[in-house]
Amino acid sequence: MRGKCSRCKERLTLENASPAVVSGGYGRCRACERKHTKARQRTLSGRFNLGKSQATFNEHKWELSFQQYAAIVASGECFYCGKPLPAAAAGLDRKENADYTWDAVLPCCGKQPRAKGPRGCNETKSGEMAPIVLFAIRWYEKYRKLPTEVDFIDRLQKFEAERDKMYLIVSGLDS
Repeated sequence: MRGKCSRCKERLTLENASPAVVSGGYGRCRACERKHTKARQRTLSGRFNLGKSQATFNEHKWELSFQQYAAIVASGECFYCGKPLPAAAAGLDRKENADYTWDAVLPCCGKQPRAKGPRGCNETKSGEMAPIVLFAIRWYEKYRKLPTEVDFIDRLQKFEAERDKMYLIVSGLDS
């Protein structure tokens, strides 16, 4: 209905909706839009779309298909520290600031520098700590010895094997 929120049916005003929604007369008020966006970002396809749009906004190429993205984040845990991936973000870390491609991303619990809450692994964006250093710290906490280059390569190969296996499974599913 023109002039009312499409969700809660409240009258659209400049106080409760964006100027574009008010002038057009169609859309959601800010409160309903926030609820819609939050719910969408919690789904796999919502996180995929959010990651793709963020990559485009930051002028990076996004060359991942939905199936590839699903396979990469299927483990649900950070490559570096094993913590759960964030529910409302893409959950990817690019190797060496590359584009988002099959071989250049790893799942990561990292948060943006200005995000609220405890910090994650991906602190290179703020210049504080490289993820490889955090990987070494987490490895030491778990095994009481520093990781060798072979340990890191083995972890990477294990992740890639699991990722490839998940991609075959996800690709075989009907949409």
